[in-house]
Amino acid sequence: MYNVVNNPIPKNGFFTSPALGEIQEMIESLPKKERANAHLIMTYTMNACHQLVEDEILSKEVFV
Repeated sequence: MYNVVNNPIPKNGFFTSPALGEIQEMIESLPKKERANAHLIMTYTMNACHQLVEDEILSKEVFV
């Protein structure tokens, strides 16, 4: 048997959950001057979420 792990990434029920491709399409629809910053923020967010999962879930004994 294994221990249940909880998702460390909070979910806000006030917003939908678009797929990453949809988010990329939204960014591409922005004015050209805003796209680079939007991609940067998206990448920062994805890296932060990746690290959170690594630290809070994948490093747990149950997965080692």
